[in-house]
Amino acid sequence: MDTAINLSKIVFLSLCFAFIGCAEKKDIVDLSLTSLNYSLDTVMIDPGNELLHLNAGLRMATLDAERDYLYNFNPSDHTIEKINLNSRKLEDKLAFEKEGPDGVGDMVFRMDLISDELVAFMGYIKAGIFDLKGRKVVEFPIAEVNFDGDPLIKGERFEFLNTYMFDSVKMVGLIRNATEKSFALGVLDSDFRHLKKVPIPLDVLENFRFVLSSTSRVQMSFPSATISEHNGRYLITNEVNNTILLYHLEIDFLKEINYQPMLTEDRKKGKYTQVTETEEEFNQETQNVRKEISFMAPIWDENNHRFYRFSHKAVNIGNNSSKEEEYKSSVFLTVFDADFNVIAESLVEDLTKPPGFHFVKDRKIWMYENMEDEMGFVRLLILDL
Repeated sequence: MDTAINLSKIVFLSLCFAFIGCAEKKDIVDLSLTSLNYSLDTVMIDPGNELLHLNAGLRMATLDAERDYLYNFNPSDHTIEKINLNSRKLEDKLAFEKEGPDGVGDMVFRMDLISDELVAFMGYIKAGIFDLKGRKVVEFPIAEVNFDGDPLIKGERFEFLNTYMFDSVKMVGLIRNATEKSFALGVLDSDFRHLKKVPIPLDVLENFRFVLSSTSRVQMSFPSATISEHNGRYLITNEVNNTILLYHLEIDFLKEINYQPMLTEDRKKGKYTQVTETEEEFNQETQNVRKEISFMAPIWDENNHRFYRFSHKAVNIGNNSSKEEEYKSSVFLTVFDADFNVIAESLVEDLTKPPGFHFVKDRKIWMYENMEDEMGFVRLLILDL
């Protein structure tokens, strides 16, 4: 099915420059009118005789540099499902061990493909690099380690989930100081012993951490931040505000980019009770924060040399006691040029929930969708922009 939709939106941006030390803060100002035409279609992945792992929503999936293959880690059998995105078929299952000298462990939170031959598995207290035949190349701890260079101090540790990334010579991760409620970008070099810390302005995330503390259980909810790499720069973004941080490692330079959306707020603004004693209070606060705007990480379109960034906010949370009510969101798409100047901003009316795992391939934005326990992708193509 292919659906074409016309959208016309006004985009307002503000531009000024301020330099403080080695950091640059950039606000953008321009006035433009943009009409967007886009089409949507859906493709399915043929799993052959296998059952693909879909329970984690592809949160432990990664792509090769050419976007030809999707690698999806299946923790139930400790295999990597190698999926050919051109033929849209499962091509291979790469076996790994859970325990032993070559074990990946039982608490894997993220996987990165480092090269055509190496993959990194990240856990809560350690990370390991393996070849694609399942042999461990190196393993190193990332919690409570006396690193050389800028050592971790009391209250500091590397965050986990999606706040690590690897390339062939270093690991980059987000360091949180729980005592000071501050953040830094941590860069570990190739021997994984020398640490460089770069303070980054993410303190606002602390206002949106929620804790359920009762006699029977403890539960936590906290906002996400994401690190990615593009042309030698590290992009650090978060869901609380739309600020984009660009860090140039070679020249030790941090740039902060802010822009003012026309269709949404530029940040979450609510004040919440962060420590609650009942599950009802906890759920209420976490639902309320979902009604405010949330920002996703930018993704790069190599063919058109531009970035896309989704944002979303809940318009219907639903009621657990009613099967008729479903969670629904308003989903927005912002288009940037290669320097993060905004080209267009639009409500995407056909999307009613935040995109899951998504990326750009062949000029289209591929968005993962579980379709009756089968792996599918909704693809969005922007026309005439």
